[in-house]
Amino acid sequence: MKIGNIETKIEIPAVNSKNKYPWPQMEVGDSVLVQLEQGESLYSLKRKVGPAARYYGDKTGKKFKALLDHDGNGVRVWRIE
Repeated sequence: MKIGNIETKIEIPAVNSKNKYPWPQMEVGDSVLVQLEQGESLYSLKRKVGPAARYYGDKTGKKFKALLDHDGNGVRVWRIE
């Protein structure tokens, strides 16, 4: 391991983070359908989308509910609080 010298007046770069899901724009009562992509399993999609909504909700004090939508071939997520 090599440790560099201490430097001063180095600015922190701006974070270019993009939300993959529309959780920040959703109001209570809104829902969004996240559809399957080619070769993707409905249950693996739910295992990705559900925890992502729950994690965002935990960080912001909002609540979401994710359920399989067999008719729409995806996972529907509602903002409930």
